[in-house]
Amino acid sequence: MTDWEKELSDKLSKYAEDEFNYIDTKDISKASEIDYGCSGVYTEASVIYFEIKNLPYILKENGRRKAAKAYTMLYTIIKSIADHTGAFVNCFAPNALLVVYPGKEEANKDAVRGAMRISYSVSESFKHQFKEIPGMEFAMGIDHGHIMGTKNLSDNDNDHLSWFGTCIYKAMRICKECARPFYVGVSGSIYHNLDEDLRIAERRILGIKKKVEIWTRVSYQFDNVKKHLYQTNHRISFDEE
Repeated sequence: MTDWEKELSDKLSKYAEDEFNYIDTKDISKASEIDYGCSGVYTEASVIYFEIKNLPYILKENGRRKAAKAYTMLYTIIKSIADHTGAFVNCFAPNALLVVYPGKEEANKDAVRGAMRISYSVSESFKHQFKEIPGMEFAMGIDHGHIMGTKNLSDNDNDHLSWFGTCIYKAMRICKECARPFYVGVSGSIYHNLDEDLRIAERRILGIKKKVEIWTRVSYQFDNVKKHLYQTNHRISFDEE
C-alpha cells in the first residue's frame, strides 16, 4: 500500500468509526466552527432549488463562455437577493443553485418572496443584460424541512457546503414541474402557510380591478405518492414589500 493509500485508508476508518457531530443552529455563520471532515451543521429552513432548465441548449447555441457567463450572472443576482433577505446560496450542480432561508415556518414567506424577486430580476429587471444569451429557461421549486450541511473545502467560506435533506429533493422535483411562465412552484405545506399577500393579487380584468388567486394547483408524484404543488407566474420587484 502506498503512502497516499494508507493516509486515505486511515482517514476513512476514522470517519467510519466516529459519530457524525453537528451543530444545531439557524445561524449559518456557525459553519465556521465545524471541521472539514466528519461534522456538519443542522438547521430547519425553507429552500429554493433554482435550475437553468436548458443548459445543454445554451452550450450548443452559445458556447461554453456564454454558458459560464450566464451562470455567473444568475449567481450574482441570486446571491445579492439572498444577502438582502437573510438567506445564503450554495452551488448545487453545474446548472443549479440552492438558496437556503434558515428558520421555522416564518422562513416560508421569505423564500417565496425571494423566489418571486429572482423571477422578476431575471425575466424583467435585468433581462437586457441577458440579451446575448437568448432562449434561457429557468425555474424554481421551494419546500421546507430540516437539512444537514458538511464542508467540502477546509476553509470557513459558507458557500462551500454540501446539503442533504428530503426537502431539497422535493424542491428539485417541484422545480421539474415548472416552466415558463410559471417560474415558481411550492409544496402544499408551503402554500398553506402563506399569508394572503402572497396568495392573492390585484389584477385588472376587463378594465376592472379584482383580487385573484395567483397560484395554480398541479398534481405530481413524489416518492411514488400523489401530491399537489402550486405554481405561479407572479413576480415581485425590489421596491415591493
